[in-house]
Amino acid sequence: MSVARVMVVGSLNLDSAHRLPALPRPGQTVVAREVATALGGKGANQAVAAARAGAAVRMVGAVGADAAGTLMRAELEAAGVDGDGVLVLADVPSGSAVVLVADDAENTIVVVPGANAHIPDEHVRRACAQLAPGDVVLLQGEVPAATNDLAAQLAHQAGAVVVWNAAPAPASREHVPAHLDVVVVNEHELVTLAEHLGAAPAPVRATAQTTVRAQLAHVAAALGADVVCTLGAAGARYQVAGRAGSVPALPVEAVDTTAAGDTYVGYLGALAALPVEARLTLAAAAAAVTVTRRGATASIADLPTARDLLARAAAAPAPDDLAGLVPDP
Repeated sequence: MSVARVMVVGSLNLDSAHRLPALPRPGQTVVAREVATALGGKGANQAVAAARAGAAVRMVGAVGADAAGTLMRAELEAAGVDGDGVLVLADVPSGSAVVLVADDAENTIVVVPGANAHIPDEHVRRACAQLAPGDVVLLQGEVPAATNDLAAQLAHQAGAVVVWNAAPAPASREHVPAHLDVVVVNEHELVTLAEHLGAAPAPVRATAQTTVRAQLAHVAAALGADVVCTLGAAGARYQVAGRAGSVPALPVEAVDTTAAGDTYVGYLGALAALPVEARLTLAAAAAAVTVTRRGATASIADLPTARDLLARAAAAPAPDDLAGLVPDP
């Protein structure tokens, strides 16, 4: 199976994950049962996911000259990601995040950007100078919009495939990069992005499914890009090469949804050479495995595990495009 060479331009955060019975309401104080610290950040998560899908991956970003930065770079390397593109900045702290995870697997995340907000343009230019046609560049919303825009422009000029995960959702139309090939969103990010791009409000009687289809078509046309919208337990819908479709989710018992979306994006980047249904089905399987585990990068599934879940998922049979990818019985 062919996998891409992937470069991730994005964030690295030291996550402090707290487990508690339920997410706190405004003004409420709650007691966490445990806390764990580890590598996170959407950029790092997606880099690790792409590596576990089998791709050769290079991470481009920045950390501080502190213990957190040292730890994150070591964890990247241990996960099989080339961390030579992670710049150490002496005058700012590493990025960090507080992650609250409830017993129902839902989470709330507060991010302090730190070094992620100060990636020098020249550093991005040097990294993108190494790109070749057919490479894949993954971008997310945890670094400045100008950084994403520069990386997308340079990657496009090099003939690379540019994948943008619009998470967090952009603040305005000006925060949407140009030169995108693939956009990945969840349903909330899709609404925001469609509004920024001038989509008409959904009719009052429109169903959620009809609304998602219309918003996908609008965003795809406005950006000239393929668009994938993840829908949690409802799977995903896509608008790719003018063709709309959907892929089901795999039923699992979730314990922590942290990094599920990043697993999905990393797999999409790594498996860019596969047909769309195969790519999305494997990404869904990997994300399904991830939500059954705790943590961020530590929870991300490798490709054999994702393929094994597909082989065992009688409720979500693999499409014909997956022939030869699912292990023989």
